[in-house]
Amino acid sequence: MSAANDEATPTHCENCKAPLQGHYCHDCGQSVVNPLRHAGHALEEVFESFWHLDGRIFRTVRDLLSPGRTAVNYLAGHRVRYVPPLRLFVILSVLTFFVAQFTVHFGEDEGKAGDRDASGALVVDGMKVRLGRTGDRIEDARSVAAVESERAQALKDLEEARAAIPVGLPGGARDGIDKAIKEVNAIADKRVAQLREKARPDAAAEAAGIVAPAVEDDNAAIPATIENAATLAELERLRDERLKPLQAERATIAAKDATGLARNAQAIRELNRRAGCRAAQLQLEHALDTEGTLKRKPAVDVETYGDGECDEGLTFFGNAPWDAETNPVVMAGAPEFFNRWLNKQIGRGYANFKRATQDPSLYEHAALSAVPSALFLLVPMFALLLKLTYLGSGRGYLEHLVVALYSHAYLCLSLLAMFLMFGLDAAISPHWAGFGWIAGFVEAALWLWMPIYLLLMQKRVYGNGWMVTLLRYLIVGNFYFFMLMFAVGFLMLASLVRM
Repeated sequence: MSAANDEATPTHCENCKAPLQGHYCHDCGQSVVNPLRHAGHALEEVFESFWHLDGRIFRTVRDLLSPGRTAVNYLAGHRVRYVPPLRLFVILSVLTFFVAQFTVHFGEDEGKAGDRDASGALVVDGMKVRLGRTGDRIEDARSVAAVESERAQALKDLEEARAAIPVGLPGGARDGIDKAIKEVNAIADKRVAQLREKARPDAAAEAAGIVAPAVEDDNAAIPATIENAATLAELERLRDERLKPLQAERATIAAKDATGLARNAQAIRELNRRAGCRAAQLQLEHALDTEGTLKRKPAVDVETYGDGECDEGLTFFGNAPWDAETNPVVMAGAPEFFNRWLNKQIGRGYANFKRATQDPSLYEHAALSAVPSALFLLVPMFALLLKLTYLGSGRGYLEHLVVALYSHAYLCLSLLAMFLMFGLDAAISPHWAGFGWIAGFVEAALWLWMPIYLLLMQKRVYGNGWMVTLLRYLIVGNFYFFMLMFAVGFLMLASLVRM
């Protein structure tokens, strides 16, 4: 068939066969254009059916900026000039959280106290203060004396940097050095506390004579324990020493003593967990020593060397650490398959939570997935709260739903503006520091205006006095805020489990 025939206008409707007298069938309303034969018309139909981006979107957004105007006019019957509330909410929420994927990044702020660039320099409020290798090694010190030595060297470097700043410069130039000094002291104090805590061996191990009592002298080296083994060879030697009495104990436990065998197996597993954690730390320390100032990604390091975060495991209500096999969560009265499923979800969620501590972008993904879902779920609940709060107003639930949809559409519009400011701030501030103040002011103004906007909207739509409006606004707002936080938290947890 030729191209000319493909584009020829049909004389009869393809749907109902009625004679055509215009662009649309007068009988069934189908368009003359076949989107299957015209790619351009197919794309146009997608935008027309879903987004419906004609002049009404601009009039709707313009009136939406005035608290309550859009809702009042729509409820009064002036509907043709506006995008329907549900479609507007869908458009703005999709657009808002699409933009958020590119502009909202948790845990990636630069220029704050304690951050370091790729060269190892400490960054304080946008000012680089080079501590060198001495500053980087404070957290890796193996004894209190070593910490104090590294602290003294770091403070000396900072004092020299401070003295090198010309006296005539503004005071802010030296403020960054002062903040860096406080940061170094905080890091050193934290490391000293960690070392002193590690110096205390387990009571059971001490009683069994496996390790010697801790030495109180701050200048002495920390007693040899799994947590502070200096090399992989030393770690394996210490592990073997501690495994021997546990293995000997296992040989004396009766085969029918399931509880004793499980307790012994758990002790061996815990010992191996601690040794594996320290092995990961040693491998990462070796990588840091040999790779120099190469920028690192904690999530990649965990995949390569193992998890070096030696936590005590997941516990519930102060019980022993959770384990899917030896110490699972059991819901009394629930079927066995449900308890198996529950413990599987707990295991996945805990593993993903540990991954997220190494890679904050996973929290970002969970949050940005949870918020729009929570808003969609809570719009009808918000309308129900309005219905209950305004009983006797003569308005039906669907009218309150229109108010709820336009309220949430404005919230999405405000969030969209803030996300765009985040993006502009990240792009412009490194080149013009003053823009950070402008962006911060705009973002704060948007946050402050949102609750005021909703109060003014409620006053305009329902027409009550200020005291009655304020009372109802506080009732609806408090209930809704509680439901929103619960929904976001629950959906974030579900998102983490599903990762």
